[in-house]
Amino acid sequence: MELLDAAHIIPDHDEGGDPKVTNGLSLCKIHNAVFDRQFIGITPDYEVEVRADILEEEDGPMLRWGLQEMHGKKILLPGRKEDRPDRDLLDKRYQLFKTAV
Repeated sequence: MELLDAAHIIPDHDEGGDPKVTNGLSLCKIHNAVFDRQFIGITPDYEVEVRADILEEEDGPMLRWGLQEMHGKKILLPGRKEDRPDRDLLDKRYQLFKTAV
């Protein structure tokens, strides 16, 4: 689909950023951008966390429904366990997210 991106959990240029299914997430272009910019993080338990300052922002329906309402929700996972995002890679990325301002 044209509006979906294969988002890397760990970027290609970083150590551990291997081009494999378990280092990826299927995100729409908007959510890929906010994931890359550390506006959202995904825990090793596959839960979306929205950065605190973004949760407090008031800017209209797209921010509220497109981003803030995702906070605390679980991502949908592939049916095959071997295709699911690697929890260790998510944890590594999530630790970076927690330091974002």
